[in-house]
Amino acid sequence: MSVASSTASVPTPTADELARLREAERRVVRKIDILLLPIMLVTYGLQYYDKSVLGTAAVYGILKDLDLTRTINGVTYTTRYSTATAAFYYGYIVAVLPMGLLFARVPLAKAASVCVIIWGLVCILTVVCHNYPGFVAQRVILGFTESAVSPAFVAVCALWWKPQEQAKRIGVFYSATGVFSMFSAMVNIGLGKTGGTHPWKSMYYFCGSLTIFWGFVIWFLMPDTPLRPGRFFNEEEKKILIRRFEENPFGSSQQSIKPYQVIEAVLDVKTWIYLLMGAAIYICNGSVTAFGARIISGFGYTPIQSNALLIPGGFVTVVTIAFFSYFADKYKNIRTWLLPASCIPVVVGALVIWQAPWHPTIGPLIGYYLVASFGAPYVLLLSLATANTAGATKKGVTSGFIFIGYNVGNIAASYLVFSQEKPIKYRSTWIAVIVCMVFASAASIVLRYLYTAENKRRDKLAATTVPEAKPIQQLQQQGDIEKLAEEGHTDVPVVESVAAYQDRTDKERLEFRYTL
Repeated sequence: MSVASSTASVPTPTADELARLREAERRVVRKIDILLLPIMLVTYGLQYYDKSVLGTAAVYGILKDLDLTRTINGVTYTTRYSTATAAFYYGYIVAVLPMGLLFARVPLAKAASVCVIIWGLVCILTVVCHNYPGFVAQRVILGFTESAVSPAFVAVCALWWKPQEQAKRIGVFYSATGVFSMFSAMVNIGLGKTGGTHPWKSMYYFCGSLTIFWGFVIWFLMPDTPLRPGRFFNEEEKKILIRRFEENPFGSSQQSIKPYQVIEAVLDVKTWIYLLMGAAIYICNGSVTAFGARIISGFGYTPIQSNALLIPGGFVTVVTIAFFSYFADKYKNIRTWLLPASCIPVVVGALVIWQAPWHPTIGPLIGYYLVASFGAPYVLLLSLATANTAGATKKGVTSGFIFIGYNVGNIAASYLVFSQEKPIKYRSTWIAVIVCMVFASAASIVLRYLYTAENKRRDKLAATTVPEAKPIQQLQQQGDIEKLAEEGHTDVPVVESVAAYQDRTDKERLEFRYTL
């Protein structure tokens, strides 16, 4: 039976059938979670791990070995170390937008796997650097290769999960920053004790080798799309995957890059707000990741103690991300309120570090651990942008803008910890963190106003306009989707019709409603 000639209608399911379908879909979602979330969590965690290694290496000899500090008139300046830290984000910022567009065109899993393997190789090459210029160049290349991970995983979330399911999943893989903060601290303590005369090199050997191995795991385990889920799903589950794909107005398969969607994304004021929020939130990263061990050592602890005391910060990151992600998924339209709420612990932590006496006591440590909760507002930002952007190309550009903001924030953070301010507790750092958190909170409220105003406008328009029949509705009326799915899910007309419908932007689709 052809799509064009079908006239059958789909019978209305009974209550029992609906309950059975819902339970079957829940089982499929659980299987998606079991398959994809561990892959995403470990990959994202490894990305955090190799950045945190530099912060640990700073107290294990890399500053001296690669000439990353300068002493003038008895004052030691770490500008070179800051530049080396920022160099990673220069490479990242150049590549992240092209990567976001690339993932609209290529098989996601295979492309991500190749990028992870290359990144692992570049990470290992850190040990062949012998001076400051070579190290900066290596860091730029490392940032370029790692820029693939975040855009790829945002695309994966949009492809496999519905909007109301995404915040919790993004929170799970992003919580890897906390999990691997604890993991890396424990591993690096051991490597710091047994790594010979240059223990920082052992840290990079281990990190790079683990990353290469994981790249091959991604290649063999991660499917590219719900339309081709591979051997992990049976025939009944594949039908459900196709139906979920059809019902998900925000997902997309591989699509051609559409210039008009690029222009629409660039001209959308929300895209720029996302960028600025990403930059503001990630100003905090410098105080937690690149300079974390050095700041804690300033409280009066030894290098090994400072490394060990990073572990609770990772736990705080995991807990706060899980807490806010849970409520973002459980209750509708509260994400723009949750984001400002998630900024409060960061502000409190910055104030505590700034004002508490710097001695090896619990006070400044509590402040440091509260600042480590900055991952929660970033996860909420990603979930907002993912749920409120449709169109493969536009989604790629929007994600790219957020990650550009992420890099701008990290670059700025690298230069906001001034060694000469140690006697006054790095005052400029904590002032910057507080100002940025207040800005991110205000921007979230502005987004809520914009979303609400547009939803009301569309509601009024819908009340006075006869809606057009959608391609998916037409196919459902003809009864072909179920039949073609039963024949193996490979019928090109159905897949192409669904994909064509999916690849329209939120601006084009007047039935689209923004998640608050």
